[in-house]
Amino acid sequence: MSPQVYDKNDLAWTSRGDYVVAHNGDIMDTNTDPLRSLYQEVKTRIKSNIGDWKLNQNVGASLGDFVGEPNNKMTAESIKTRIKTSLTKDGFINSKDIKIKYMPVDVDMLMFRVSIEVAKTAKNAGSENLKINVIYNYSENNIYVASGRT
Repeated sequence: MSPQVYDKNDLAWTSRGDYVVAHNGDIMDTNTDPLRSLYQEVKTRIKSNIGDWKLNQNVGASLGDFVGEPNNKMTAESIKTRIKTSLTKDGFINSKDIKIKYMPVDVDMLMFRVSIEVAKTAKNAGSENLKINVIYNYSENNIYVASGRT
């Protein structure tokens, strides 16, 4: 079964959540880069807690629940499951299109590589996947994007 089409158009925003203003002074959208919309939404869901968004109270991974847990395989598997659940909830992404790998990077940090298979389209320049590397530091309860889209 082939991956779904995830091309969407949305407003573009920075990693800090500010809208991007184009050179012509207009607010920029993701029309020229439809996978940016997917990237932005994946980051938002991973970084958010359930209840953060008034319009959709169920969006978020609530990774703060893992603060104080040991950095072991069981915790990593639980976080991986939580991330996948947050991305597949409400049909946002089909579960068969997501692969998540993880590895410890420090005593209190885990890196997750989220890979989403996407259908090749003319709009997304024939892309086959979207990869996002995320580091979760559960002593600080912070989520860092280790690298942008790859």
